[in-house]
Amino acid sequence: MQIESIKDLVEEIKKRRNELGISQVQLAQLCDLSVNGISKFESNAGEREVKLSTLFKLSEVLGFKLVLDFENE
Repeated sequence: MQIESIKDLVEEIKKRRNELGISQVQLAQLCDLSVNGISKFESNAGEREVKLSTLFKLSEVLGFKLVLDFENE
């Protein structure tokens, strides 16, 4: 799946968390992040900057591969 916006990425992360039956509290604990941070991340999709390290933590815990592709135009 190719995702081209932070908003779409956040929606996919939230969808995957729900599919796995993981609460925001559990996800925060598994990723060593704050519950408040997870909540804000999911509710303000596309309105906040997200650290790349956070995205990699989330992807690892939720079982998906995050691949970055850089193109020169």
